[in-house]
Amino acid sequence: MIKYLPRLIDSSIEDILQDFTAVQIRGPKWCGKTSTCEHFAKSEIKFNTKKQKEEFEQIYSTDPSLFLKGDKPRLIDEWQLYPLVWDEIKNYSDETHLKNQFLLTGSYSPKNGITNHTGSMRIVILDMTTMSLFESGNSTGEVSLKQLFTDPLLKVSLTSTTTREEISELIVRGGWPEGIVNPPRNSNIYGKHVLRSICDTDIQEASGKDLNPQTTLALLHSISRGISQSIDNRTLIADVNASGHPMSEQTFYEYYNALMRLFVVKEIPAWCPMIRSKTSIRSLPKKGLFDPSIACASLEINEKGLDKDYKTRGFLFECLVGRDLAIYANTFDGHLSYYRDRLGLECDYVIHLNNEDYCLIECKCGDKYIEEGAQNLNKFDTLINKYNIENPNKQMSLPKFKLIITDGQYGYRRKDGIIVIPITALRN
Repeated sequence: MIKYLPRLIDSSIEDILQDFTAVQIRGPKWCGKTSTCEHFAKSEIKFNTKKQKEEFEQIYSTDPSLFLKGDKPRLIDEWQLYPLVWDEIKNYSDETHLKNQFLLTGSYSPKNGITNHTGSMRIVILDMTTMSLFESGNSTGEVSLKQLFTDPLLKVSLTSTTTREEISELIVRGGWPEGIVNPPRNSNIYGKHVLRSICDTDIQEASGKDLNPQTTLALLHSISRGISQSIDNRTLIADVNASGHPMSEQTFYEYYNALMRLFVVKEIPAWCPMIRSKTSIRSLPKKGLFDPSIACASLEINEKGLDKDYKTRGFLFECLVGRDLAIYANTFDGHLSYYRDRLGLECDYVIHLNNEDYCLIECKCGDKYIEEGAQNLNKFDTLINKYNIENPNKQMSLPKFKLIITDGQYGYRRKDGIIVIPITALRN
């Protein structure tokens, strides 16, 4: 039996099941959804078991409520294969009003309209992805994001023992639970395996269409080349066409929407504050992938290759940071976005809380770029103060704190108040 590694999502699952009938954990394949739900379940049924497919089909066509029988809470794995189970759970909730009854997992989202009910107030949806560095034991967690929101003047003084070469290996390795419990001989093996599965079988299953594996690979390669950057759909389409795989706009959306349903492509929304005119702010989401290992596999690059390609390494480091920040922020209802305008001002990540507090975050590889990141972050204070003077009746608050996340070894607070922290010292 593989040892269960605790996940930050565990406490959210416990809280939700105290108040609701069911929780659905959705996310990419092999990120640990089933193992996490098995940690809570007292019985289970797995719909992707091929030897029982004929029996499942018979039950589904006659009485799908039988799938709900068993000790509670009951895990229903890959529920989207038999989507009427969703409606059965909704009906069960309405009839019994019981809490803590079901855990559902899904590796892709079913098409809209395939279920009769939304499940609102009965089934709560949580998103899950691969493991953060804190969950995998590669971050000491000496600095808490949540604590910084409550104590922005927190003293920070630390040294990380993780080298930049080891950071490169963590980027290539990814956050796959299996690879963390049983480290592979080659750090890029899981990224390659998952990429091949996405292209060869997963996208066909999610879309219900015979989508070409090589075209899928070409699209993922293009997204990986532009990772952590603002890349529009026309550029992606042109890239795929240039690679020898014809792609119209309609075809692009068939592939892209399927990758979104598989939770492979990750869109980070733009933050659009009042400090700039609407014509100055870029409002398109920033495209990325759920784990940097997929991008590395698509680009056919390992940790040695990363260390020779500093620019690509920087973008992939930003992807790694984004994955971890999203996981950490979700534990305290934080929302991740980015800022970039046409006048040159940008911020890699912004985390907003429901009480309107927010922080600004830059990602920097190499100590010599820290000053550049700090000057960029401080421009926001100038811009916000100017806006507040011009709009006395419509004030905007300054960021709660400003953070530069690095691949270096030292964590400290600069004289201007900006906190510099290695990614390997951060936690939720």
